[in-house]
Amino acid sequence: MRDARLAFVACLFAAILPSCGEKPGPPPDAGSSPASSLRPLTSSLPPGHPPVDAAPPPGAAASDTASIAGTITVAPNLRSRAAGGVLFVIARSAADHRILAVRREDNVTFPFKFRISGQDAMIAGTAFAGPLDVTARLSKSGDAAAATGDIEGTARGLRVGAEDAKVTLDTVHE
Repeated sequence: MRDARLAFVACLFAAILPSCGEKPGPPPDAGSSPASSLRPLTSSLPPGHPPVDAAPPPGAAASDTASIAGTITVAPNLRSRAAGGVLFVIARSAADHRILAVRREDNVTFPFKFRISGQDAMIAGTAFAGPLDVTARLSKSGDAAAATGDIEGTARGLRVGAEDAKVTLDTVHE
C-alpha cells in the first residue's frame, strides 16, 4: 500500500512539474532589468492576436504629439494668492467636457509657459482632438480636485496645434 502511495505521489509530481530535471537558467545580469530576462510562456500567440511589438495604430502617434501651447497669467487682483501651490493644466473636450489630458506643474512662477498634448492623456490612446477647453487651476493643497481658495481660469474653443493660447487665473473657488 505504501509503495502504491509513493508511486502515486511520484506520478503526481511528474505530471505537475515536468521540468524538474531541468536546471534553472543563469541569473540575469546585474545591469539588466528583470523584464529583459523574461521569456514568453508559449512560442506563439493565439490566431488573430496582433504582434506584441506592433507599432501604434495610424493616427495614434499624431494624437500623442498634437498639442496646445500658450501662457498662463494671473489676474492683477489675485496676484497675492498666486504664491505656492501646484498648477494643474486640464484639457477637456469642448463638446462634451470630458477630461482628455492633465499636466501637474510644481513650483511655477507667472507668467507660466505651458504645453499640453496627447502624451498627457489620462487614458492611453485617448484622441487629443479639438476644439478643446483648457483650464488652469492653482491648488493650494496640491490635490487635483478643486477646493475652496483655489484659483483658476479657462480658455475655450482652442484648436489643437494652437501655440498662443492665453489662460488667465481669474476665478476663486469658494
